[in-house]
Amino acid sequence: METIKKTIPNIAEFKQYLRSLVNEMEYSHSSLTKKRLELWLFNKIHLGNGKVSQGYFNQRLYDFCQKLYPGCDVGLLTYHGPERGGSCGLIAPHRDHSYGQPMAVLLNIGMAEFAINDKTYVLNDGDIMKFNCKLLHAVPRIMSEERFSLVLWKLNQAKGFKSQMIMPIDW
Repeated sequence: METIKKTIPNIAEFKQYLRSLVNEMEYSHSSLTKKRLELWLFNKIHLGNGKVSQGYFNQRLYDFCQKLYPGCDVGLLTYHGPERGGSCGLIAPHRDHSYGQPMAVLLNIGMAEFAINDKTYVLNDGDIMKFNCKLLHAVPRIMSEERFSLVLWKLNQAKGFKSQMIMPIDW
């Protein structure tokens, strides 16, 4: 696990933007979470069968994510907080599905514990971390009333996963 940066500029404005996306989120189907709201960005992955389909797309968010992790084409935004009757952002120990290459980038908004490879790290508001998502990892504790997690990957095209992202064409 490596810290890329300790904060992002305009974090309060970004939090407000993320709050505007909560109504776009769906409850996770993963057995590793309970009542977690999530939104797949750019490409959506069905974790049961690995099928890739079009995810949520917004050009400004896409451009921002490219600054965090150039070339990423999958993102997962999760929410923990009181909106929509409450959502729990915890996730049990797991290794990420083979759809993604091993390196992932995480932007943390709020405070949480992130456990990976038998070590636990405290993530603060605005922390940007790089980690190997094929190692066993989890979010065992959230220490803020509200938390967003934005995880970015590159599709593992070597394993046959192809992008379904449709980018708007400006004229």
